[in-house]
Amino acid sequence: MCESLIITLSLREDSMPFKLIFIMLNLFSTLAIAEEANLFQVNYSTQSNNNLHSLQKKPDTKIYAGMNKEKDNIRMLEDGYDLMGVSSFQGPFVEPNQALKHAQAIEADAVLVYDRKINEMTRSARLRQIHDEMKKESKGEKNTVIEVSETDLKDKNSKFEFYATYWAKLPPPILGLHVIKLITKNSDTKETQQEKGLKVIAVIKDSPAFKAGIQKGDVVLAFNDANTESPEEFSKSVFKQQGNKVKIKYARDDEEK
Repeated sequence: MCESLIITLSLREDSMPFKLIFIMLNLFSTLAIAEEANLFQVNYSTQSNNNLHSLQKKPDTKIYAGMNKEKDNIRMLEDGYDLMGVSSFQGPFVEPNQALKHAQAIEADAVLVYDRKINEMTRSARLRQIHDEMKKESKGEKNTVIEVSETDLKDKNSKFEFYATYWAKLPPPILGLHVIKLITKNSDTKETQQEKGLKVIAVIKDSPAFKAGIQKGDVVLAFNDANTESPEEFSKSVFKQQGNKVKIKYARDDEEK
């Protein structure tokens, strides 16, 4: 970022030219700082509670164009990554390399970027807009004919919606399951109720759970004969059994296994 430039002048305070120079220098400095602001960084929110970052000292951060947020998230979990945080904002087009710079700064192994234009203007509408602008400049002359280029036809006021997810590669997993607690809501009484067990949302490839045949969508019911009621308790139980053989009871399509 640019630092503010401060000038000390041994002149009277009412010296207008120098006061104007001082104001202009500070204005340019402020504009430079605003232009350099990385919107991916400004709008970033952490999703992990354990200060997650790459295991590499200098990660070779990769950037990918996201296609489907939900499917991409599952794929990243299955590939052994965990979500560090997300960035979301709307505004003029921003170069994706800004997301890469921010990902490198927070030591992420990968960043997925999604963008969508949210106020598309047709070429004919843009032509009408240019024609109206030219008529004003020509003081209302009739039958104004203007020559336009491809650049002129671009919508200068277009806005985009940006979303980015930041990921860190995890060490080899002890078990290899990502689970959540499902809560259902009664449409009549509006009351919520926790479902039995923990639902598997992703299985890390080549992990012990993967090799044992557990699949996405299974519901873990018990771990070493102890009921599983929260992801946190399940994680603690798994950690304590590192290196040991364990028994997991789970359900698939209402059939216990």
